[in-house]
Amino acid sequence: MKTLAVIVLILAALTIGYLLLEKRPGYGVYYGLAKLTGSVLDIGPVDWATLTRHPTPNDALICPASHCPRAKPDREPPVYALEPSVLLARLKEIVRADANTAELYCGTDCGERARFIQYTRLMRYPDTIDIAVFPATDGSTLAIYSRSLIGRGDFGVNRARIERWLAALPTR
Repeated sequence: MKTLAVIVLILAALTIGYLLLEKRPGYGVYYGLAKLTGSVLDIGPVDWATLTRHPTPNDALICPASHCPRAKPDREPPVYALEPSVLLARLKEIVRADANTAELYCGTDCGERARFIQYTRLMRYPDTIDIAVFPATDGSTLAIYSRSLIGRGDFGVNRARIERWLAALPTR
């Protein structure tokens, strides 16, 4: 009987805690957890010119150095022999086909940008991904910044995601 009472009290405390956590569409309860733990929250679309990377190793960035002067990218992206709008449309198709991924609202003037949220398989932690496409000599290039909302490490998930999407993107 005592065990049952303890279990009921624990469940009641967890339910009350869940109800008190601040939630945000797309991020749900993880937003409140991030806020409580002091994690860096998603603050909206990336400004590529002023972007600085997380101090923790739970992000990945592929960006032309000229477009991300304050952030050191993991590597330079290729140049695609496509118009920027075509490149973005193809990349969006690839991203939307990936499991547990949804497009986020990026504002009224998205231009050649897109924002996504993808949930990790096991724990369903939200990762935010910002994408921008830029004109380049002989076509266009892109920038992708993928970062975790919760935790200090990501076991390479963000970088693997970007590499998987780039591998699926045709160069022509």
